[in-house]
Amino acid sequence: MSTPDQQPAFSARFLRRFVALACAALLLLGSSANAGTVLQFDQLNPADVVTATNVGGTSTTLTTTGNVDGAGVSVPIVITNFLGTPGVNIPAFETFVNVTSTGPASTSGPFTFQNYSGTIEFTSGPGSTGVNYLTATFTSATLSASSTSPGAASLSAAQPPSSLVLTSDFAAFSPPSNLSIALGNVTPPLGITGSSISSFTAQNTGTITATISVIPEPSTLCLSSFAVVFGMLVYRKKR
Repeated sequence: MSTPDQQPAFSARFLRRFVALACAALLLLGSSANAGTVLQFDQLNPADVVTATNVGGTSTTLTTTGNVDGAGVSVPIVITNFLGTPGVNIPAFETFVNVTSTGPASTSGPFTFQNYSGTIEFTSGPGSTGVNYLTATFTSATLSASSTSPGAASLSAAQPPSSLVLTSDFAAFSPPSNLSIALGNVTPPLGITGSSISSFTAQNTGTITATISVIPEPSTLCLSSFAVVFGMLVYRKKR
């Protein structure tokens, strides 16, 4: 239960989050439908990791669990480009949801790769809570690495040819779209255990591109922002 001393801190924290959200909404006023970057991000803490877990040598899951984010399920990030507007600085959280291999890992020359399905969510709160800046759901993303670049790997998906669905509280999107997550400090370097990618940890950055087809009216954006903040404050006071 929060104390009187904690309540102002809570309010200030979410008001700062609201300011960031309001800034993002204002930036959208000058946006138009075009193909390009819809979200780009960096990790806030280089100690946070994406964790790959090999399960019995037959499958591998990728998660963002175990990080110090307030809920232990997300990676704190900063969004540096939102809906084609670079130079923003929006605090958010990245959450991997059911990102699991869909077939055996393979090698071709120096390359190791495996297909994955799942969802990556970029939200204002940890654990897929709060405002949905962007959610990417894919059915055939490729996790790949080259032995010539140990410690590096990537997770990528594109529509076409595969399925990549992007949703957001701020816009609607249409193909072509692309998800590109760069994995760094992959430890140990990407390998295969049994028929699936071996367990590892890594940091990540990423870029998602698409055609922005619909942007909500400014009044809708403002009302949504106030509703989110008001709801969070009321919920906290009731606890």
